[in-house]
Amino acid sequence: MPKVAKPAPSALGRSAGGPNSVTAPRPLTPPGTTNANFNGITQSAGGGAQPSDVNAASGATQIVETVNRRFTVYNKTGTQQCTNTLAGFLGATEDVFDPRVQYDNVNNRFSMVVTLTPPSATGAAALYVAASQTGDACGGWWVYRLTFNGSLYPAGTLLDYPQLGQDRVALLLSTNNFHPSFINSTAFSISKAQVYAGASVSFPAFSVSFTTQPATVGGNPIPATTNSYFLASVAGTGYQLYRMTNSAGPGTTLTLQATVSSTFSVPPRQVNQPGVTTKLDPSDGRIVWSPYQVGNFIWFTHGIAIGSFPGIRYGAIRLSDNVPFVALAYRSGTSDDFNPSIGVSDAGGGGASNYIWLNWAYTDTAANIATSVTVDGVLPGGGVPNLIGTGTVLVNGAATTTNTRFGDYSSVSVENTCTAVVAQQYFATGGNWNTRIGRLSFC
Repeated sequence: MPKVAKPAPSALGRSAGGPNSVTAPRPLTPPGTTNANFNGITQSAGGGAQPSDVNAASGATQIVETVNRRFTVYNKTGTQQCTNTLAGFLGATEDVFDPRVQYDNVNNRFSMVVTLTPPSATGAAALYVAASQTGDACGGWWVYRLTFNGSLYPAGTLLDYPQLGQDRVALLLSTNNFHPSFINSTAFSISKAQVYAGASVSFPAFSVSFTTQPATVGGNPIPATTNSYFLASVAGTGYQLYRMTNSAGPGTTLTLQATVSSTFSVPPRQVNQPGVTTKLDPSDGRIVWSPYQVGNFIWFTHGIAIGSFPGIRYGAIRLSDNVPFVALAYRSGTSDDFNPSIGVSDAGGGGASNYIWLNWAYTDTAANIATSVTVDGVLPGGGVPNLIGTGTVLVNGAATTTNTRFGDYSSVSVENTCTAVVAQQYFATGGNWNTRIGRLSFC
């Protein structure tokens, strides 16, 4: 059955005090200029693992891409500058996976988090955090193997699905923790000044909801903020919004600011592919990439049920009163849409007027379209409109019978006010995953 569009919530987004509403409404326009659109790391180069865990960060002159087993650096047009396995890059002897990378435009540094399989049932829980020593990701990095203990971290705990964001002064992180089944989720922050100097670090950790994502503070340069935020999507309820103070320490605190009522259902079924019976996993409605904190709003996206189809929700929560503004995104009335990420930049309205990039994967069996990558966008003053079939398709891919896990991550890295780099998974001919990197601009 075709999707039925719900009443567009874009009017809410353009109401007084709503997100992206400071100027007169403009027509919806997807990112208008594709500055680069190239294939990234493949499944074979990534060590064969599935899913890809693809994500990328755009710096001053480089794009860093990470997947489940590999780290690669490109220039802005896609020419490879260096590459290594994750284990080789980190100097790790354990099985390492689930990488996330980001760029700090204030200090011209890249940073990364990577988890590891616990080496024993009695060893301390651990993960890797790394930061480049300059703006050259092919140069030196400070690499930390952090260990965790205390009641939240029994010996032998796996710190799974690590999340990474940032404010001006701290790296913001969280994990889902297993021993061997799920025991809790935790959030913490690390001083950038200490990590960038290669100094010793220590910090408190806090219990949070399952897959609570740190929100990246958006801006060029990243502005100073009084508080930092973490956000979790909760099916049937809405969102859990946490507020952190003193993120770089000392005296870091984390408080549940609000349970935000905005109900949704998780994707109702697996993703269909044309010509094959193999289904893909659209995930469980969690937020898979860092939200963005811009001005008085936290912007986010995740998978939901749209009728009987997997679909996309995106929107913002107003921090002053915890009011949500949400909309839908999908490629067509017969498409399955999944694995989204969002990027937001302040267009000069103090966070109320923004450029927005929304990146996701889709299939459309009725139209014989296999796994494909699309990016849509909203101009300043455009509110929070439904995004239906108006985006830029970066690549149409193939079906697979050998992979069922998909993505786990995708990413949007805002490069400057009107340009961002997106990273997403699709399938190449033959059924192995490939990754696609696009550099898209409203300028």
